[in-house]
Amino acid sequence: MHRRALLAAAFVLSACAATPRPTPQRYEGRWDFHFETSSFTTADGEGPWWLAADGEVWPILTAPFAETGGPWGVLEIVIEGELSEPGRYGHLGAYERELRVTRVISSRQVSRND
Repeated sequence: MHRRALLAAAFVLSACAATPRPTPQRYEGRWDFHFETSSFTTADGEGPWWLAADGEVWPILTAPFAETGGPWGVLEIVIEGELSEPGRYGHLGAYERELRVTRVISSRQVSRND
């Protein structure tokens, strides 16, 4: 009985280890960041995806907002990041995917009408 449980646990762990981590890709597009919104759409019209970043990347990504004195706005960005598998992401699970930024290449603030 213990042997079967041990084999089952080993199988489950090997399946978890075999799940590949997404490879960072380059993305270019528009990020709309407002209260309960972090919506990224690529220049090719893919998305919207929930945009997230951690650690040192977040202040680099949001630096253009400081220039206008506000925490919110719209940015044209070129980034590297990892796109999640389909699921429920972001505020109230409203986004089908999450794009986790690993590197900011460029970001500039634009108006919503640009």
